[in-house]
Amino acid sequence: MFSMDKYAIIKIGSAQYKVHEGDTLTVDNQNGKVNAEVLLFSDGKETILGDPTVKGASVTIKITGATRGDKIVVGRFKSKSRYRKGRGYRDTLSELLVEKIQMGGKKAEEEKQAAEAPKKVGVAEEKKPIVKAAPKAAAKKTVKKTVKKETK
Repeated sequence: MFSMDKYAIIKIGSAQYKVHEGDTLTVDNQNGKVNAEVLLFSDGKETILGDPTVKGASVTIKITGATRGDKIVVGRFKSKSRYRKGRGYRDTLSELLVEKIQMGGKKAEEEKQAAEAPKKVGVAEEKKPIVKAAPKAAAKKTVKKTVKKETK
């Protein structure tokens, strides 16, 4: 099965999952990219609780497929009038494979590089003056008056 040594609690969407390496999850539909936040990391010896996430911990997740959930049937009726309606709904789900749980992986290295990268100094950006548009002049309306001549 799996070893109880290394595990993590992750948050995908609004749900939280306890995952081990090699686990398969079925979650709400993920469009191409899975954004998993690590809330707790444990390697068997030490457990790190995030505030709210564990910095430097990452979980590598791969989308393996898409499925449909169970059908939910909603019906309504009115008694004594032979009125019945039914409607069904099936959720689209994604199947995920947890490939790797690690502390200090690629994400941590990228964050360190971004923090240590020197910012460009001495290059002044030209600030464009704020120009307010003049109010539009009210267009004069020409009103045609029609006068009827009286005939006797």
